[in-house]
Formats: sequence, structure tokens, C-alpha cells
Amino acid sequence: MVSKGVVRWILIGFLSVLMTVAMPAALHSWSGITNPSATVAAEPPQTFLREGLVYYEAEQFQAAIEQWQQAIQGFATQGDRPAQALTLGYLSLAYQQLGDLTQAAQSLEQSLALLESGDVTLEAPAQAAIYAKVLNAQGKLHWLQGEVEAALAVWQTAEQTYRAAEDTAGAAIAQINQAQALQHLGLQSQAQTLLQQVYQHLLLLPDTELKVAGLRHLSSVLRQTGDLEMAQSLLQESLSLDVQPASQSLVLLELGNTEWAIAKRLIAIGQESEAQERLQAAQQAYQRAIALDAVLPAQLNLIRLFVETGNESAAIAAVPDAQRAIDAMRISRMTAYANIHLAASLLQLRESGQTVTSDTPFHHLSWSLASSVPSIPLALTNESILAPGAIAERLAMAYQQAQTLQDKRAEAYALGQLGYLYEQTQQWTAAQSLTQQALLALETIEAPELQYLWEWQLGRLKQQQADQPGAVQAYEAAVNSLQKVRDDLLSVNADIQFSFRDRVEPVYRQYIELLLAAAPATPPSSQRLEQAIQTVDRLQLAELENYLGCTLSQVKLVDRVEAPDTAILYPIVLSDRVVIITQLPGTSAVLSYHETQVPQATLAATLTSLQTNLAIPGRTPEVIEAAQKVYNWLLRPVEAELAQASVQTLVFVLDGTLRNIPLSVLHDGNQYLIEKGYAVAIAPRLQLFTPGMTRSNLRAMIGGVGIPQELQGIRFSPIAKLQEELAGISQYVDSGPPLIDESFTLANIRQQLQTGEFSAIHWKTHGVFSSDPEGTYVLAFGERISVQDLNDLILLGSRSGIQPLELLVLSACETAQGDERAVLGLAGLAARTGTRSVLSTLWVAQDTPNTEFMIRFYEALSQPETSLAESVRQAQLALINEYGYTTPHIWSNYLLIGNWL
Repeated sequence: MVSKGVVRWILIGFLSVLMTVAMPAALHSWSGITNPSATVAAEPPQTFLREGLVYYEAEQFQAAIEQWQQAIQGFATQGDRPAQALTLGYLSLAYQQLGDLTQAAQSLEQSLALLESGDVTLEAPAQAAIYAKVLNAQGKLHWLQGEVEAALAVWQTAEQTYRAAEDTAGAAIAQINQAQALQHLGLQSQAQTLLQQVYQHLLLLPDTELKVAGLRHLSSVLRQTGDLEMAQSLLQESLSLDVQPASQSLVLLELGNTEWAIAKRLIAIGQESEAQERLQAAQQAYQRAIALDAVLPAQLNLIRLFVETGNESAAIAAVPDAQRAIDAMRISRMTAYANIHLAASLLQLRESGQTVTSDTPFHHLSWSLASSVPSIPLALTNESILAPGAIAERLAMAYQQAQTLQDKRAEAYALGQLGYLYEQTQQWTAAQSLTQQALLALETIEAPELQYLWEWQLGRLKQQQADQPGAVQAYEAAVNSLQKVRDDLLSVNADIQFSFRDRVEPVYRQYIELLLAAAPATPPSSQRLEQAIQTVDRLQLAELENYLGCTLSQVKLVDRVEAPDTAILYPIVLSDRVVIITQLPGTSAVLSYHETQVPQATLAATLTSLQTNLAIPGRTPEVIEAAQKVYNWLLRPVEAELAQASVQTLVFVLDGTLRNIPLSVLHDGNQYLIEKGYAVAIAPRLQLFTPGMTRSNLRAMIGGVGIPQELQGIRFSPIAKLQEELAGISQYVDSGPPLIDESFTLANIRQQLQTGEFSAIHWKTHGVFSSDPEGTYVLAFGERISVQDLNDLILLGSRSGIQPLELLVLSACETAQGDERAVLGLAGLAARTGTRSVLSTLWVAQDTPNTEFMIRFYEALSQPETSLAESVRQAQLALINEYGYTTPHIWSNYLLIGNWL
């Protein structure tokens, strides 16, 4: 599996190599035209250029830079501006690989100045091809600098220039780059269109190695952008072609990566048995790849797969072959990273399989890592693969290789992993020294994706040494680095999307816990409370981006909301307690703090029990028992403050598994929360959910499917009362003609949303929301409306986002069972489309009471002074008091997310 430290470089490396393929022919085609009399004299700089390419493809980037610098001088002496410009473009790519973005930018600036000076004839295909290659490199630089829209614009120009040069392969590369940028910006439909164009082009190629390579690289991009099924399909197609074993082995490697990514997605949504089948398929793909061509990445990935699935003996058995393969290679970035990745797998095995204490006997390594890094003792009491000394030697080898290559990123990675080894052996001082050396190595390059890891590690180490201020400072730095890189970590790579809770979420959570740590009987300071809720906000934003697979960088966190009669509560789950930070109305400058001692496992078990029993009719006693416990943990400590402030609405910024519980059901022993007079809403604190609503002209697009259907092997039961519900709500809200049953199709919905100006959508149809976008859909007649289609429809209904949709009501949907983050699907839908409020059922609703609830909700909402949250409450109370549905399974099945006013 690709490491955290090189995630953002996967595409860069692949496209950079492709960019160089046609270079020698291009040199011959323009060097004579530019300066016919200088052909013989041009040989030396051409030689340097070719040597640089050899070093670059061997991942010896500093050596490539040295060759290309000499080539540039030679071409400048000859006056060969095209050759000089092209070489400067390659030089920029090498600097990009090393993380020296300043030098990369300077090289590109010089290259573009030469090409745009007028001395180069860009109309000539060969010279236009050079310009396109340089533009491609410029786009990559913008990408690495986080300037995604600028990168997209440059890649669009590059595509046009490649086409002018009659270079269809280059145009395809530029299209793939654009697709990455569009995906990053949340424009999935446009990204898919571009990738489909690339695929259609590949289909026209003969069944050659080039076609297989193209399909494999396209599959890799699809995997990284989350289209896992399509990626798998293309790889299977590639395996059917008659190609060399080496090419087939690379396809199998990518197939293993894709199967593993699918397994992670299935695990994230609670489908363990299906995930095991995919893990087995991944293992088989890696083993087939190794049997065909002994591909080192397949060996390393197989070891990591064995480690993560708990097969320790198989992992250890596979290590010697990988070690021999690494040691047989010449020094390159690949060998340095291979050593690091192998060591990382062994470190994970040590962490999961045994506890190493600080009283283990030690002696010094036989040589020092570097003059600036102290020689630190490690245990060498046995020669097993998992011995700390053996792992340290492997990491030290990687460090030496990185130094030889002058590769600061690889140096930092090796030092940081070595620091982690010392952290495992509880040698805090030594671990801190190495971690600080790793951070020092990053000072001259841009690598926030590594920096946050070692700042996080430094924070843990300082905490172990009781350096509380130092730990807070290190954690704060880690969170700030995550802010810089979160777009790459959370949205560009689907593998990380489903590893979010392992790789990213703990940084935020541990920082919050550190901020809220205080002396006994002494609450945290106001400053610490502010920092804690800001970090909760950042975590919620990161989770939403992770779910959506795109950036929400344009969204700003809102300032403190001061709504009348409204309290905003932050329940924060820590390892041994639940913290409640409360903002009361009229007290914006003061945050109150309460905590309840409860082990995290106890809280999780209670919430799971409550969620399970709520979804089953007849479990009211069990529901009340669990609901009382949660009330005592969350609200009992603050009920006096709420009463004194005359609070009527409770807005929860919920953390973790608390999101899956309808908090209206919490019980104080006598009454449910809504019976105590509190309206309830859930609101991620984003600008998209800033309170306020214009309901005077609320106009709803209404529809749904009530007849039974069967799609993709799943039977969907009939929904009664569909027409009654739509007719009932039409009494209280202006609406277009309803689309019912056979007329409720994607095409008809799209047409009605295009022609009508709607501020609300109300659909009564089956649907599922999941933390996996692929498992999120709403049912139309004879088809599913995918999450992407749903996003597009809502944006269409809001006039392409010009006028945000005020309200989306999904009257018969449910959240996926076993999926702890399913509610993110609802919040993510609102965040992506700008919808201000979403009201949905949490589990399959009973038709009659659901219809009665919806009609009463709109009746209450039609009153100008009644808020959304209060309208939900009044409809729920009507079910309890007027219709006799006292079981919480029926009346608590509603969640309001977003604006509550």
C-alpha cells in the first residue's frame, strides 16, 4: 500500500515518466531546425539531457538535476532555446519530486520565458509539443502548491497545445490531470466525462503493451478518485489482453490495490463478510503478480496486507524475499522507500503483537546515522525479524540511501519512522531527538503530509514526558499542517478516505483531549475551550470532506451563533469521560464546561444498544433505560443552566457515534426531551448551516414512489399513503405537480427542476444513506438516483446554486445499519449542495404515522413564527398525544440537520 508520505506524488510520478517517453524523437525533430549548423556541437548537452532522464527514471533526482543543469548551460551556449526550455521543464519536475517548490517555480518561469519570447515557433508541431510538456509541468506545480483551479486552467491549455502538436497521448495525459483537479473541486460529473474520453481513446488502440499501460494507469487514477468498480473492471479487461508477463504483473499489482481499497470501503460501512472476500482477492492478485515477475511493490503490499489482517506468520515468512529484492537493487528513491515501507510493516507487527518495555537490554548501533543524529542504543538481544535492532538497521540503510540521493523527504521519512521505533520501546528522549531531526530535514521543502505525522509524534512524545505546553504546541502544529494538506489526504485518494479514522482523525481527537486535560476540580481555561471547539469544527469539516471526496475549502467556519432562546452544545467523547461545552443565549463571551466520567467503551455500548432498540418496535422499555443513561451523561449536568436561560431550542454539534441517535428521545426519568419543551436540531458548524430562513415563498417540488419494486436483487416494499401525504402537505406549501410512481423518474425530476423555481424538495421514496457514497441512493421508478445524481438535481433545483435550497425532506429513507458514520451522508449532501436544512427518517418508517407527521410538520412550518426545529417537535408531540403513537420507534424517527430557524 502506498505510504502516507508519497500519496500526493503517485500521479505526478506516473505522468512525469509518460511525459518523457517521446522526448528523444522530439529532440531530433527540432534541433536541426533551430540551429542546423550546430548539430555536432549540440551532442554534449543532448547527452547530459539523456543521462538526466536515465537518472530521473531511476528516481535519482539530484543526479538528474546535476545532468540537466549542465545540459541547460550547453543549450544556452548553442542558442538552442527550445532544448533549453524543455530541459528547464524537466528540471522543474525533479525539483518537484524533491519538494523544492521554489526552485521548481524558478525553473518553470525561465522555461516559459524562453518559449514565450517569440524566438520559438509554437505553430510547429515539435515545438508545440515542448510547450505542452512544460505546461503540464506547470500544472503539476500549481497542484502541489494547492492552487487547484490554476492547475486545471493550465492543464486545459496543455491539452489544446498537445492536440495542436498532434500528440494524442499527451492530450490524454492532460485530460487525466484535469479529471484529478475536477474531482478535487467536487465536479465529479465533469471528471468522469473526461476519464470516459480517455477510456474511449484507449479502446481504439491495438492490443499492445501501450494499451495495457494506459488502462492500468487510468485504473490507478479511478481508484484514487474512488471509482473502484470501474477501476476493477478496466484491470480485468487488461488481464484479458495478450501481453508480456512484466506488464501483466503490474496490472495484477494494481488489481490487488483496488481489491484492497474495495475491502476497506466495505469494512468502513460494516460489511465484514464481503470485505473478507475482497481481501482474499487482493492477496491472490499480489501473489500472482509476484509469481509472474517478482514485483517489489507487490511483495511489500502483500506483507502489509498480511499485517493488517492479522496474519503475522505469513507476513514474517514473506519478509526475507522482500529484503533480498530490496538489497539487490541499486540505490534510488524506490529502494529508500521500500526499506521504509518494510520497516513500517514490521513496526506495525511489533505494535499489535507484543509490548516492549524500557527495561530491555541495549547496546549502540555499530554506526551513527549522521553526525547530527546521536547514536542511540537499541535492543539486539535476538536476531529475529522483529528485533528492534534489525528494524533500526533497515531504517538506517534507508536514511543513508536518502542522504546519498540528497532526498530530504526520504531522509525525514526514515528518521521519523526510526523515532517511532524508539517510541515503541519507550525511549522517549531518543525518540524525540530523532523526530525533531525528521522535522528539521523538512524545513527546506514543502511536505506537510509528512510534517503533520512527525509533529503529531512529537506531541505524543512530549506528553509522555509530562511536557504539557510542548505537547499542546506540537499538536497545534500538526493540526495546522493537516489544514494545509487535508485536501490531498482526505479527498484525492480513496484509500485514505476509508483509512481516515486511523490516519487523520486521531490527531484531532488526541489534541482535543490534551486541550481539555486539567488539574482535578479545575476546568480548562476559556482559551482552551475555544481551541477545543475550533478543533471539533475542523474535525467535522475534515470528516465531511472525507465523506464527499472533494474539498470544501471555500466554506468558512461561522462565528459564534447568537440565536434567541437557543443553546449550542458540544458533547465531546474522550477516552474516559464525556465533556459538554455549552454556549448559552446571550453569553457569547462565556462557554460553560461540564464533564461526566464514563468509559468510552461503556458510552459506545449504550449508544449502540439505544440505536438498535429504537429501530425495533416493542423495545420501548429498553429504549428508555438507555435514553436515561445518555440524558444523565449529556444533559443532566447542564439542565439547571438551560432552565435559568429559558432555552427552548437545543442545537447539538455531535461527535462520533452520538450522531446516530435522535436526541429528542433522551429521557430524564419522567419525560422525553421534546416533552420538556426543547426543540432539537443537529448542526455542523459551517457557514452553509448559518441559521436564518426565508419561508414566505417556500415552493416545493414533490413526488415519490409508492408501488413495490425490485432493483439489483433488492426488493423494495410498497409505500402506502403516498398520495395522501403529498396532497396533505400541498395544503400548507406551494408546490408543482407531483411526480408519482411511474412518473417519478430521473429524467422527469430533472425536467421539472429545470423549469420550476423551487426552494424546497419533498420526496417520499425508499433510500439509504451511508458513509460510503457508493452505498447512498434514493429510489426513483425503475432506477436508483446515485448520490452524484442527487447532488446534481439539488443544485439544479437551486438554480445552479445561485439560490440555495432551503429545505430537503426525505420521507421514507434510512441510514445504513451497522454504519457508524451514516449520518454523514445526510450532512454531506447538504454541505455539497448548499442545502440549508435536511429532514430525514433514520430507519424505515411506518406509513400512516409518517404521513401524519409530515402533514403536521408542514402545518406548523406554515406559521411564520414557528422554527423548523419547533415544527419537528410539534409534529412529534402530535404523534404522541393526538394519534397515540407513544412508542419512540415511531415518533423519534426524525433527524433535522442544518439550519433550525
